[in-house]
Amino acid sequence: MSKIADAFNSPGWIGLASNLLAVWILLAASIWLLSRTGSDFGAATATSPRDPPWTPPGAFIGAVWALLYTLMALSLWVLNRTPAAGGASLKLGVLLLIVFCLVWPFYAFSQTSRLPGLLGNIGILVIAVFVIWRLWPYSITAAGMIAPVSVWITIATASILDGARRYGW
Repeated sequence: MSKIADAFNSPGWIGLASNLLAVWILLAASIWLLSRTGSDFGAATATSPRDPPWTPPGAFIGAVWALLYTLMALSLWVLNRTPAAGGASLKLGVLLLIVFCLVWPFYAFSQTSRLPGLLGNIGILVIAVFVIWRLWPYSITAAGMIAPVSVWITIATASILDGARRYGW
């Protein structure tokens, strides 16, 4: 087990590859599990007449999330290269953000109401802003890689709120 932990914590290319691979495997496992529930991954939601007209299509949303997960994995790797007193707790914050993002579809798509998605977005936004705040003194680069998550979640939250305003909860 120590060799695996060493690989994830390596500041070199092995650490980079390990972090990227782990996040992408978790993402693939999440998508696979979600497909077993019969969910359409929000494809119907992204093109639903109950969404605001400015809501992007599902394929675009998926591509953005692929980029965001990659940035979160890169943030973990950057923290391997940054000497910090609280390195383990900084990484834990990023990992918590990744987990919250991975489980979001399971409760948001399982409901007919917009409320679970809204509450999940607020939770992810709070975690993302907190992680950015904690990372900033140690690594502006790592914090900057998390910032797009908060921007995207803000846009998604605006879409949920606009859809609720137009068509109800």
